[in-house]
Amino acid sequence: MIELNRISFAYPGCSPLLKEVSVSFPRGKITTILGPNGCGKSTLLKVACNLMPATEGEVLLEGKRIREMKPKKVARQVALLSQSHQPPEIEVADLVSYGRFPYRKYGQGITKEDKRHVEEAMERVNMADYRHRLVNKLSGGERQRAYIAMALAQDTELIFLDEPTTYLDIHIRFELMELVRELNRSGKTIVMVLHDLNLALEYSHNLILMEAGKIVTTGSPEEIITSGEMDRVFQIRTKIFEEQENTYYYFAQKEE
Repeated sequence: MIELNRISFAYPGCSPLLKEVSVSFPRGKITTILGPNGCGKSTLLKVACNLMPATEGEVLLEGKRIREMKPKKVARQVALLSQSHQPPEIEVADLVSYGRFPYRKYGQGITKEDKRHVEEAMERVNMADYRHRLVNKLSGGERQRAYIAMALAQDTELIFLDEPTTYLDIHIRFELMELVRELNRSGKTIVMVLHDLNLALEYSHNLILMEAGKIVTTGSPEEIITSGEMDRVFQIRTKIFEEQENTYYYFAQKEE
């Protein structure tokens, strides 16, 4: 799996966005990265998959230095679903087929094996009936499913999701998170960046709490809550409710 050792990252002439970060992601689990805006969450994902090479330190993928690996080899092991920007005016099936790029030789078109992975990915996220729909005409939830299908077509064990629920209606957020949970149960290791604390606490096995480019603490949702660090970092008060063996969290403004 991926291991970050004393990673720092900064754009030339700018202050560091990551400062000596050391962390790994448990195999077969859902890990969510939390922290205030601008603390380095999305940067951490991009550095972890070598989309932005670290300024200092090293990233290891299955024990090998990721910066020394060919991009296609990395892409066969790690898929990154970045924050959505302007959706392309192409059909869903064509978008999903982009996930097969790491397996194509130069000048090679889509193969039968590629088509099989594309079809299976669309079926898995319930988007097969949308194969000929234009991506830019889809709803927000449908669009996210299409992008997740593209990541699935990439056929990696590890999937990075950068704020997958942003701008989605509440019920669509839960549908998407149930899909993430289903993918994890099928064997995928998931690492996400989320802003929604309730979703992070409900769907994650492991949390990474960041502040100002550094990792404050890591652990299970229960460990993070009881440490008090989440309340300090977000300047909130967390209340815990137990009901029929279920745990619920309520967040309130921090008292002065």
